Amino acid sequence: MRHTHRLSLLIALGLCAISAPALAGDAIQDCVGLSGSQQVSRFGTQYVLVADGDAYYRLSVGSSCDGLPLATRFELSADGQGGRICPTGTRVKTNNANCKINAVERIDADDYARYTKRR
Repeated sequence: MRHTHRLSLLIALGLCAISAPALAGDAIQDCVGLSGSQQVSRFGTQYVLVADGDAYYRLSVGSSCDGLPLATRFELSADGQGGRICPTGTRVKTNNANCKINAVERIDADDYARYTKRR
């Protein structure tokens, strides 16, 4: 019986995560050079979060990035240059994957904090 309760809880949590609305950010218009001391982490299986000084970004990963859910290392690049994110052409290299970023949005500190709490 205990196993059934755990399974039900996992299913309920998964449904909540799926139905949670994504907070909207503003798409960046120009490329951004990161400082080199940025913090990069994942949010779920479809987003990468970046904190760079007082600037915060949410990067939407392409439809398949198998390495993202277990990633502990992230390298961002765009146009062949490391430490750079652009509206198009940005990639994230993780421990064992190299994935295309579909969109880069600037978010505020409050949104960033909410995302990192829900990881």
